[in-house]
Amino acid sequence: MDRLLDILASIFSSPFLIFILITAAVALSIISLFFTLILARKISSIITSIKTSQPTAPQPSSTVPAVKTTQKPSATGFVRVAGGLESLEEISSTLAVNSIFLFNLAGMSIEAYNIKEEDKLAAILADILASLRKNGFPTEIIALRDSIQGYILSVTQVGEMEVFALILGGPEVAIDVEEARQLLKDYVTSMIKRGG
Repeated sequence: MDRLLDILASIFSSPFLIFILITAAVALSIISLFFTLILARKISSIITSIKTSQPTAPQPSSTVPAVKTTQKPSATGFVRVAGGLESLEEISSTLAVNSIFLFNLAGMSIEAYNIKEEDKLAAILADILASLRKNGFPTEIIALRDSIQGYILSVTQVGEMEVFALILGGPEVAIDVEEARQLLKDYVTSMIKRGG
């Protein structure tokens, strides 16, 4: 038995084995980075396939009360909304963006406006964010620049669930990220209050 322990100790203290383990760790890191880049390319292709024109607004129902909001100009020239907004469509209109998508890190779609294949997109975005966090990259605000402009941003924490948003606008749209975050945070809070 002692001889077996001596053999195992000599194998595990071998510089060759340590070299192999370090090489394997480096290889796994490179593979992880490679798959993160593949996921980023897939998300880019999904984002570019999203219809960039605004859909026609549905006619308001007579049973839904109109939301009264007060608007005040800010120093940046953007119009800030002081009241609550009732839908992602209203937030999209206020921010002058084409699409808004709320999801969590478990890959679940929460709510979307003008987004196709929500469940698939939520899973891809959650994988990208998890990979970025695992590799030490910040995930509070991620800018997307291609034929469209957009952001992935952390909105709020609901219990143990962290809510993120994907916001997409045209190439000429200037998105005020902090205003978007605050509007979406207020919207999620109002969703929770309505639901519970």
